[in-house]
Amino acid sequence: MMVIASQIEAVTVYARGARVTRTATVPAPLPARVRLAALPISLGDGTVRVEVSGPAVATAVHVSIDAPATRPGSGAAEEPDDLRAMRRHRALVEAERERLEAALEQLTSAPLVAADPSEEPPAAWDAVVSARIALTGVRAARELALLERLAAVRADVESTRLALELLATRESRASSARGAKHHELFKAVDIELAQAAGRGDVQLRVEYQVRAARWAPSYVARLDEAGARVELRAVVAQRTGEDWRGVALVLSTAEPAQLAELPELAPQRIGRRQDATTRRGFRAAPSGADTLYADYDRTRTKPLAAPAPEPKPIPMPMQQPMAQMTPLADQRWDDGSSHAKGKFVTPPMGVPQMMQYAPSPASAPAPAKKVASRAHVAAPKGGLVGSFGSSGDDELAELDPSKPSLSGGGGGAPGGAPPAPVPRLDYANLRMPAATAADRGRLGPAPGHPLLAAGEIAARLETDEVTSLALPARCADAWAHTYDYAFAADGRIDVASDAAWHSLAITAQPATVTLRHVAVPREQPDVFRVAQIVNPFAGPLLAGPIDVYDRGQFLVTSELEATPPGGQVEIGLGVDAQVKIARNSEFREEATGMLRGALRLVHAIAIDVENLSPRAIDLEVRERLPVAREGDDAIEVTPTRVEPAWDRWTPEPGAPAEPRLRGGYRWRVAVPASGGKVTLRAGYEVKIASKHELVGGNRRES
Repeated sequence: MMVIASQIEAVTVYARGARVTRTATVPAPLPARVRLAALPISLGDGTVRVEVSGPAVATAVHVSIDAPATRPGSGAAEEPDDLRAMRRHRALVEAERERLEAALEQLTSAPLVAADPSEEPPAAWDAVVSARIALTGVRAARELALLERLAAVRADVESTRLALELLATRESRASSARGAKHHELFKAVDIELAQAAGRGDVQLRVEYQVRAARWAPSYVARLDEAGARVELRAVVAQRTGEDWRGVALVLSTAEPAQLAELPELAPQRIGRRQDATTRRGFRAAPSGADTLYADYDRTRTKPLAAPAPEPKPIPMPMQQPMAQMTPLADQRWDDGSSHAKGKFVTPPMGVPQMMQYAPSPASAPAPAKKVASRAHVAAPKGGLVGSFGSSGDDELAELDPSKPSLSGGGGGAPGGAPPAPVPRLDYANLRMPAATAADRGRLGPAPGHPLLAAGEIAARLETDEVTSLALPARCADAWAHTYDYAFAADGRIDVASDAAWHSLAITAQPATVTLRHVAVPREQPDVFRVAQIVNPFAGPLLAGPIDVYDRGQFLVTSELEATPPGGQVEIGLGVDAQVKIARNSEFREEATGMLRGALRLVHAIAIDVENLSPRAIDLEVRERLPVAREGDDAIEVTPTRVEPAWDRWTPEPGAPAEPRLRGGYRWRVAVPASGGKVTLRAGYEVKIASKHELVGGNRRES
């Protein structure tokens, strides 16, 4: 078996989980079996897909636990080479500093003059002074050399310390996806290849799904004189155990797998007319299923001593191919037959690589299919268990090493409690127990590898670490699946496996934008600027935050609602301080009628607008007139002179205001740039009986 290197080519991220595509090259001559090692432990076994390009075909695919001890290169150092070299250099310079400090301390503490132990007469005084002066010069020169060398070494120690901290920080922030450590588990994909016509290298393309990944959308709108440019960004987090470096990233709104119930088709016959068949529901197992084993029980030989237990499944070593497995000659069945009469059963794709021993048809007749009761394989109302809903991925969530196996190799004591029902329609991983098992006649889950439980715990921890990650402010990763769309990134993307949010630029498109101003001077003397942007993408705009820039300057962060392709989005840009507006009103009362039996309340409104910005604006000014109660004929409201003309206005259906607001009007005017002014005028009269009067409120507004 050849272990080949592979690299991640493309990644599709879903709301929960991701699909990873790896590519690899198998050089000629073609081996019979190749392995892709060091794959994430959260890889879904049933999601592996292999595509072969070249003079070969794939005949089988197996997924197994990959322990670092059995993988080539697992003994390599866990630290990068540059970080390890920097640590070694720091140790050397610190040792040199300690040596120089000790030498300097020894030099400065040594006496310059020592007592002469000999009995010779002392030398002449001038010779003694000259010798002492020469010795002092030598000592000073040595001390100066040590100080200069020590200063250089201390500077080297400090620079090495800073460089080491920088490398360690960069390495810790770069990724948590490291080489194999001795306590980690991985998965491996083994591919059996068969030579086809021709010679040459073979290209492999392997796809699989992982669970610990999420994404949420965000946007940026850049306004300028020519229009607008909308950028689609995203925050992505993943903890799959492998970095995505230079991959073609696709963000999808779809679910990677969903439970779909196939319709039940009623049988149809060509011939005479028949009554409509009723829909069939649950059917219990046929009665008398135990009688199917009567012949086997009758012909089974009596055991010599105690009945031997059913042989348990033999785990396949990770590094040994299936073809090299040999049966054990000293194990026998209850009927006295040895393993020579049996055969090895290869589990289907999506099941962990386990070798299960089963009796041959000659020694143990296979039970009829009728004994499989639907009561033990029916799925719950909640659907399949697991993130992806696939059998290969869900099998990990159901394995418990503390519980006995319910497969054919782990027979139980006669009369024991029946096994718990399997809570899903996972037919690919169900096995029929042997005829000697207590639970014979009922399907049970296949045995799992002993390392699967530990691997599933590690995969769940990684998934929970990403699932529990708090979203950035205003971001949302939940949307309606009315229809789904995939957003492809324009370039290559890097995403580290550190369970942290990474803001990525996905794509950008020019958009049509319309700027307008809205004012409601009756409520507030401010003019608001609004941008109306048409969705420029072929897909929808999902709910999320949007940052708006005007000619390079940041304006505001707003929130988008889900918008279909071609739809329009309105974004409030805040108050435009360069547009001034003022509203003045006048009020007077007049007696009217033949006998002066009525009052007429006359109102006049004047709104002055001044535009100080260098650009002309389109302004919408909203006003409201009083409205009499329905059925009240004692009050009449009549509009009078309006300059310029206005039209009726009602709130948008999705506006936060009262949707049944009545009496709304609006002006739509163009205000010139650089000090342009516009005056809007309106008037109305309120007629009431003279015996009535206006109580409370503002009389000018009625």
